[in-house]
Amino acid sequence: MKKIVIAIQKGGVGKTTVSVSLAAQLAMEGKKVLLIDADSQGNSTSNLIESFEYDLGEVLFGKVEVEKAIIPTTVPNLYLIPTLAISDGDTNDLKLYRSMQATREPFIFVDLVNVIENLGFDYCIFDTSPAFEAFEENILAAVDEIVVVVKADGYSQDGLQIFRNNLKDCQKRKRINPVFKTIVLNEVNKSYKLANEIIEALKNTDFNIVEIPQDQNFKSATIFRKTIQQQGAKQNTLDAFKKLADLVK
Repeated sequence: MKKIVIAIQKGGVGKTTVSVSLAAQLAMEGKKVLLIDADSQGNSTSNLIESFEYDLGEVLFGKVEVEKAIIPTTVPNLYLIPTLAISDGDTNDLKLYRSMQATREPFIFVDLVNVIENLGFDYCIFDTSPAFEAFEENILAAVDEIVVVVKADGYSQDGLQIFRNNLKDCQKRKRINPVFKTIVLNEVNKSYKLANEIIEALKNTDFNIVEIPQDQNFKSATIFRKTIQQQGAKQNTLDAFKKLADLVK
């Protein structure tokens, strides 16, 4: 089973969009995929389902077995471990786990993915928060590959550099080495000079670059709890996710 985390230390860049769309693409190609909503805001969950009984926080606290928290989505072959969506200032089990237990259980996600692999999944994808704390480090210890999502703007580039610095430090401390070779440039608008400059700069690195264009269909998909593939999108948007799926195989 391939384990992938979608990450960056910058909010609002579209990590959830990429997480859900990549998971859906792999599922549409016949792979059995589990998406884990590891962000206490629960955006992946809100995008895919209306209700559920158990969530990730309850699994991590040991209140429920992981099998009971896994639920099917409307996409064949795509399953989800949800997280209860909360507003700023509120709390849920996942947020409590982050603050109370994450530093004490560095291998919790290593154990979790071992159980998941025995359930016959081909891919396990983590959608994460913009933080880089013990909780996120525990996820990094359990995955094979990191996919970073940025926008083609200066702020996201700063977030990318901060993430790379923190990842390097984490790798030294925890002796982990997940593959990091793919960057997703989200909401690309090539009519802007800065966007083209950033694209060219990244193409001169060793990273695989996937460009996802601006596409209003993402907003509609979110409203109707559909994936971008179900909602319908620009052909170059769909092609971008096919390329991303090929890169992580």
